[in-house]
Amino acid sequence: MTTVGGGVKGLVARAQREAQRRTQSPSTAYLLLVMLQTGGPTGKLLSQLGVKESDLLSAIRVVDMEPTSALERAVERAYRLAKSTGAAEVLPAHLLLAIARDTRSAGHRSLELIGAGSRRVQEAVQSVLHPEDAQSARTSTYIRPAASFPAQPEAKPSRPSARRVAEPAPLIALRVEQPEEEETVIEALAETPEDELIVPSSSPFGLDAGKYPMLAKLGRNLTEMASLGRIDEVIGRDDEIERLLDVLARRRSNNPILVGPPGVGKTAIVEGLALRLAQGGEGVRGLESTILVELSAGGLVSGTGVRGALSERMRRLQFEVKRANGKIVLFIDEVHTLFIGGESPDDLAHELKASLARGELPCIGATTDVEYRKYVERDAALARRFSPIHVAEPTPEDAIEILRGIAPRYEVHHGITYEPSAVESAVELSVRYMSEQTLPDKAIGLLDLAGARTRRRGGAVVDREAVAQVVADKVRVPVERLLVTDSQKLLELERHVAEHVVGHVEVMTRISDALRKGAAGFHGHGPLATFLFLGPTGVGKTETARALNELFFMGCPMTRIDMSELSESHAVAKLLGAPPGYIGHDTGGLLTEAIRHRPYQLVLLDEIEKAHMDVLQSLLPLLEDGRLTDGKGRTVDCTHTIVVMTSNLGAQQSNRGQGSIGFGGASAGSEEVLSAALAAARRALPPELWNRIDEPLFFGPLSREEVREIARRMVAGVVQQLRERQGVELSVEATAIDALLALGGYDAELGARPMRRAISRMVEAPLAVAILGGDFQRGDRIRAVGDEEGVHFEPLEGSVEAAE
Repeated sequence: MTTVGGGVKGLVARAQREAQRRTQSPSTAYLLLVMLQTGGPTGKLLSQLGVKESDLLSAIRVVDMEPTSALERAVERAYRLAKSTGAAEVLPAHLLLAIARDTRSAGHRSLELIGAGSRRVQEAVQSVLHPEDAQSARTSTYIRPAASFPAQPEAKPSRPSARRVAEPAPLIALRVEQPEEEETVIEALAETPEDELIVPSSSPFGLDAGKYPMLAKLGRNLTEMASLGRIDEVIGRDDEIERLLDVLARRRSNNPILVGPPGVGKTAIVEGLALRLAQGGEGVRGLESTILVELSAGGLVSGTGVRGALSERMRRLQFEVKRANGKIVLFIDEVHTLFIGGESPDDLAHELKASLARGELPCIGATTDVEYRKYVERDAALARRFSPIHVAEPTPEDAIEILRGIAPRYEVHHGITYEPSAVESAVELSVRYMSEQTLPDKAIGLLDLAGARTRRRGGAVVDREAVAQVVADKVRVPVERLLVTDSQKLLELERHVAEHVVGHVEVMTRISDALRKGAAGFHGHGPLATFLFLGPTGVGKTETARALNELFFMGCPMTRIDMSELSESHAVAKLLGAPPGYIGHDTGGLLTEAIRHRPYQLVLLDEIEKAHMDVLQSLLPLLEDGRLTDGKGRTVDCTHTIVVMTSNLGAQQSNRGQGSIGFGGASAGSEEVLSAALAAARRALPPELWNRIDEPLFFGPLSREEVREIARRMVAGVVQQLRERQGVELSVEATAIDALLALGGYDAELGARPMRRAISRMVEAPLAVAILGGDFQRGDRIRAVGDEEGVHFEPLEGSVEAAE
């Protein structure tokens, strides 16, 4: 029959007294403490494994306490262990083994926290309780016989017969007869899973997995990796690295936090810091032996759904960092996620603030601007513990230098070569067509993907066309259009616009000149160009804006805002975003969000004169400095936009000029009408806005011949649709165009809009009825003719196939 020995009873009683003396609840951690204090065999075993009384007391203060019945349960587990092995008495060794095996016990957590390793304790106890198993398991380890050491009883035994089955004396005999270095390797192997058994690193910055189990399990030793050449060189971030070193060397508030949008290179900056630390030198004096350990915030939070689990994990990390005496600095990417874990963020924030304030948790954080404001900046006490370092997106010029520096590594990886034009195109095209992402990450991604595709297809060189093809696939734009340079577009501007807009030759020339000046860098700090299109309805103002958007921005949707909807003063919030505390603050403004997500675009402000004066005043920073500040305080870059404002101001003056006045019209030289129209617009708009417009342009009424040309182009569109969708070939006679003009298609005051309605009424509607009624079928050829009654359709001899 197995009984509980007096040594175990004495340890339990002493642990209860020790906990009571320290005004704490008894726990299995106190059992370990009294084992050390008594100096018995188990205490010496713990000492040989590196467990110190001071470390154990520190761990007791960190780990969560257990219920008052924890000691009884530990004795019960020890009893079952002893009984299962046939022992006549429960020894302190059984109690130690039971504590080390129970992962929920405070004693087990304390052993893990101080780096002793519960598995090492279990193996050591097992080797003493069952020396024959230990001898067969480790043939290279020699256990000196127990007789070589003086026996020290654990406590006064209750019965002398306790030594019949298991002698407690061998517990002090765990002494390995082998070189000290070999013993360390064996202990490290005992703590390492089989799939991680690698040759120990020769780096002086390595961490002892036995002493720092949590850091070894969850962290990535950046300094060690840098010393072994496993981290790439960082280019173009010397200033940020210097600021990191300055903050880390401070006596107080030495916890930097990198704040910047995703993809700007915050992690790369920290890796650059690790390279500096590994290389040493004068620039890192005072930080020479610092070890930088990266922790994944996701890894820290994962598996901590039970309340208190995350806090305990953080306390264990704090304990390991603290015992390094400031030589370990943590890097936590996306540090804000620690405050939105599975438990009370306030509790965790309080613990972190206390640790940061005491200097017990030197760390470098990284987060985005939005998350920093949301989770860190709003807590003044927490924000005070960090020193923010704002990491801005590099300029395109700096990004090109960064890509030139890292391109050789990607060449080695893919086995290809990058042409210089490929590097420049990766930056240029990513800036223009991938505005949702940031430099240099998006340009690096393009370069990497182009290299992978070229290698997969058997190529050896990545050029500008290869990068453009990757971008074309992402944004769904023909690659031929991406390869056309801005210089070519500007030189062909008049011809391109003339393909879409009829008339207004002088206006188009002035638009082209303004855009060429802006592209050459003479537009100051504002947008590429700012235009005010004046004139009556239907003369081509909006169509001109569409033509410019098609040429410069590949037909991507332009931002069109009806300013008549912003006729109240509070509409400024709709345009720029509501301030904090107001409804719609999280939504953003119509204009700011559109430009922030797509900075390369045309912005059309329709009917500008109908907006409220406060709304017009809010546009001044856009036109003067090329920037806007939204309701969240973010600055939006507008220097790559073309701003077009349209208005019907001056329409009355043009009508009084007999309807044919305008650039390209029969009376294009009427300076009186032009001056009167511009004067009317100047009176209606605030002078600050008027002075910031590059070109106020007046679109005069269209002449009859210009409307005739517009009719030809509209009818040509109908012919093409009919051919592609119905397979019917339509030819239009000049008499049909005359009929359209004569029967409501031309109105000097309304421009080209009546012609659109006339074609719909006299061409499209009859054709639809005839096709649906079976009069015209696929392969038929018909002709449109006109007379004083309208447009008529006549079948022609032969089908489309026969004609071909």
